[in-house]
Amino acid sequence: MKRKISVLLLVLLLLSCFSGCTPKAQEADDHQNPPITGILSVQDGQLVTPDGEAVTLYGVNLGGWMLMETWMGVVSNYAEDWGYYDTLEVLESRFGAEKTAALVKLYEDHFITAEDIAQIEQLGFNCVRVPFWYRNFMTEDGAWLAEDPAENPGFQRLDWLLEQCGQHGIYVILDLHGAPGGQSMNHCTGKAGRNLLYTGEDNLETAERLWKAIAARYQDNPVVAAYDLLNEPQNNGGYTGDTAWPAESAEAVSHTNAAYDRLYRAVRDEDGEHVVSLEGIWSTTVLPDPDEMGYENMLYQLHLYDTDRGMVNYRVQELVTARKDWGVAVLVGEFNNQKLERYACEQYRKNQIGYIKWTYKTVNTGDNWGLYNGSVQRVDIKTASYEEIADCFENRLHTENFILNEQELADISP
Repeated sequence: MKRKISVLLLVLLLLSCFSGCTPKAQEADDHQNPPITGILSVQDGQLVTPDGEAVTLYGVNLGGWMLMETWMGVVSNYAEDWGYYDTLEVLESRFGAEKTAALVKLYEDHFITAEDIAQIEQLGFNCVRVPFWYRNFMTEDGAWLAEDPAENPGFQRLDWLLEQCGQHGIYVILDLHGAPGGQSMNHCTGKAGRNLLYTGEDNLETAERLWKAIAARYQDNPVVAAYDLLNEPQNNGGYTGDTAWPAESAEAVSHTNAAYDRLYRAVRDEDGEHVVSLEGIWSTTVLPDPDEMGYENMLYQLHLYDTDRGMVNYRVQELVTARKDWGVAVLVGEFNNQKLERYACEQYRKNQIGYIKWTYKTVNTGDNWGLYNGSVQRVDIKTASYEEIADCFENRLHTENFILNEQELADISP
C-alpha cells in the first residue's frame, strides 16, 4: 500500500513539473506591481516615492514602436543606415501624407497593445522606456501635426501608453530618441548622417518647444518616471563629416552639455517635479556636475553593450561613483551583454542599479536583441501595394506571433 501511494505521489509530482509553464514562467505570471501613488524624486542617489520608499526600475524598451528601426523591424532593410525618415519618404512619395499617416497608425496600433503592457507586468517588470522622435508630433519643418495636444497623434500615443502602464504599476521613461536635426550621426535618430541639433538654432528651438509641450502635458502624471532628454547624443562611431565628433571629444562634450542645459531648462519652465535624465555616451565622465549647473532631481544613465567582464565592471563602477559623488540616481537605460547577460544583470542588481533591456520585441534578429523575437516575413515598401503593407502592419506584428526567449528572461529577471 505504501509503495502504491509513493508511486502515485511520484506521478503527481512529475505531472506538476510538465503541466504548462516552467517554474520561472509561472512565477512571472503571478507577478503584480504595487500601484503608483505619486511622482518619483531623487534622494541620496535613489529614486523614491513620495512616502520615501526606494524604487529600482527594471524593465524593457519599447524600441521600434514609435520610431521604427529597420534593422530589427518588419520593413525590408535596404541599407545599413536606412532610417525611419527614409521609410516615411518612400511611403509618402507612393501614397501621400494622409495614407502614410494611416499606415503609421495601423503599425503602432498593432505593434504594442494593451495585452503587451499586461504581459510586461506579468513578466516581472515595473518600467518601460519609450523611444519616440519629433516626427511623432511634428512635420519635418517643426509644425505641429495638430495644435491641440489631445488631437496630436504623438501625444495621443503617449497618453494611451501612460494610461495602460498606470493600470499595471509600470513607470514610463519618456525618451527623445530622435531630436530635430538629429543628436548623432546614427540612424537610430530617425535619419543617419546629420547630427545637426547642435549647430542649427532652429533645431534647438524646435527641440525646446517639444520638451516644453511634453513637460506641460505630463507635469502632474505620476506614471512618468523621468524625462530622458536625448538618446545617445554623439553616437558618431563609424561616420565621417564635419559634425562626426568622437563621442568623448571636447567638441562633442561641449555641444552635448550645452544642448542638455537648454533642454533641461525648457522642461523646468513647465515642470519642477519630475526627474530629468541625462545620458553619458559612452561614459558618465562626459556629464556635468549637477550642483555646478543648478540641476535637481537628476537621473544619469549609461547604455551598456559591453561583452567583456572587465568593461561591464568598469561601467558599473562609473555609475556607482556618479551616484556617490553627485547624488544622482543611476540607470542602465539600454543593454545587451549577449553571453554575459546574466552576469551583467547580477552586477547591476548587486549595486542597486536599475536596468532597461533593449528591447521588448524584434523581427528576424539574433544575439538576444529582443525579449520576444519574430521570424516574420518583411514587407518591401518600395514594391508592395498599399493593401499588402496595411495587411502586414495589421496582422504580422502581434506579439502572439513572436517567441519569448525564456533563457533571456531568466537571465535578466529582477
